[in-house]
Amino acid sequence: MRRHVIRLFFGVLLFLWVMTFPCAFAEQGTVSVDWNAQLKKAQDGIEKNPRSAFWHNQAGVAYDALGDFSRAVSELKLASQLDSGNATHDYALYALYKRKGMTIQQKRVLLSAVKKDPNNPIGHFELGSMFEAQKRWTNSLAEYRTSKKLAEDVKSGQYVDPKGNNYDVSAVREEVDTRITRVTRQANHEASHSPTSSR
Repeated sequence: MRRHVIRLFFGVLLFLWVMTFPCAFAEQGTVSVDWNAQLKKAQDGIEKNPRSAFWHNQAGVAYDALGDFSRAVSELKLASQLDSGNATHDYALYALYKRKGMTIQQKRVLLSAVKKDPNNPIGHFELGSMFEAQKRWTNSLAEYRTSKKLAEDVKSGQYVDPKGNNYDVSAVREEVDTRITRVTRQANHEASHSPTSSR
């Protein structure tokens, strides 16, 4: 049973990573999942253990896959409250908010995730992306560089956080240099065209 739960959990992390970085999986094909069955499994788990953050997380992911955004958010928020030191619930919420374009909420949960685990390359990469969208070049560049360094320190393709959650960092490694170059170019362009630079 425990092996099955761990497999399912890692599958959920992969699912959330696909939601965050869909381009990294565009060529990989699809996996068919019976989300109604997954939701029923999560609900059964919650009935047996109402304070299980894991099963509330699973219910949230299933609700999201079935198109019920509000219930997905409610379940993931509850999972985060029940397991407050675990950043994976914040990343799940972040993925939902990002797809909905809810920038205030996504920033809040992303900052929470990075505070809980400052060594996760994905969190810093996503912060870099958020700052880049806001044209905050200095902040963006700092986060991308931190993400690159942390990803380089990961010995395999999987970062394992203090709670034992796995995160695939291959997309960060493939993309981060391009992001750093792009943000550096934008920062230099703005600096060269600012009023003070022409004096």
